[in-house]
Amino acid sequence: MAKTHDTVASVVHEDPHHEEPGVLSPDTTMVLLTWVTFFLLLTVLHKFAWKPILAALDSREEAIRKSVESAEHIEAQMARLEETRQEIINKTETTSQQMIAEARQAAEQAAKSVQAKAREEARIIMENAQRDLKEDFDRAQADLKQQSADLAVKLASKLLEENLDAKKNEKIVKQYLKDW
Repeated sequence: MAKTHDTVASVVHEDPHHEEPGVLSPDTTMVLLTWVTFFLLLTVLHKFAWKPILAALDSREEAIRKSVESAEHIEAQMARLEETRQEIINKTETTSQQMIAEARQAAEQAAKSVQAKAREEARIIMENAQRDLKEDFDRAQADLKQQSADLAVKLASKLLEENLDAKKNEKIVKQYLKDW
């Protein structure tokens, strides 16, 4: 094997037309093929890879933008709903406080009305009782006067019948009063 390598080396060194290329002098064919391959690969990538990747990125960007807009819209709606809810709560509290105040006022008026009615009925009952008592008193007084008059007449008639002395008259009156 060492012989083969030496022969190839000797053939290469002996060829007068063959110049050994340097590190800084590139082969033109190789450069040309590299550029063609690069542009061909660039075209293929542009057609089959870049367009779908850019389209996917664009659609993703659009979806994210729509999501952000939707979130902002929902946030604005939630803020409006919160304001509306707070307004409704405030109105409800105000209305309930008014209703409570009106109910208290109505209860106070009803209580005053019931008290006034009760006082009026008590006054009427008292007046009726006083009138009934006065009538009963007047009747009793009239009866007492009548009985006193009857008693006086009876006593006078008894005294006249018996025409006795003062002690006996007094005894008869006392006896008659006991019996009566």
